[in-house]
Amino acid sequence: MPRNRKYRKVCAEFQHKVFVPEEKGRGYITLTVEELEAMRLCDFEGLDQEEAAVRMEISRGTLQRILYSARHKSAEALCEGKGVRIQGGTYEVAESCCCNYRCKKCKRGRDTASKEI
Repeated sequence: MPRNRKYRKVCAEFQHKVFVPEEKGRGYITLTVEELEAMRLCDFEGLDQEEAAVRMEISRGTLQRILYSARHKSAEALCEGKGVRIQGGTYEVAESCCCNYRCKKCKRGRDTASKEI
């Protein structure tokens, strides 16, 4: 019997869920929410994999597998001229984000700690 999947923590829901290339008709790739969150933390926020894994409450190995999958899909979309759809995955929005690190996603911790999304 397989193990229950562990929910991955994400800071906040992403506002933009579909990206379309100039030339339509080449199809779409689908990034899961946790794949985009892993890329956001490592590539956009500049965290190392250990820190990102702690934020998402998963092991570093799991984060690395998610990150490799996300980067492969992103490269495929860019090289093949495909659109990107953000949907699905096994995740939950964290009730208290670690935004004392000045998260670029939810902007909490920048001006005031009580600023809402």
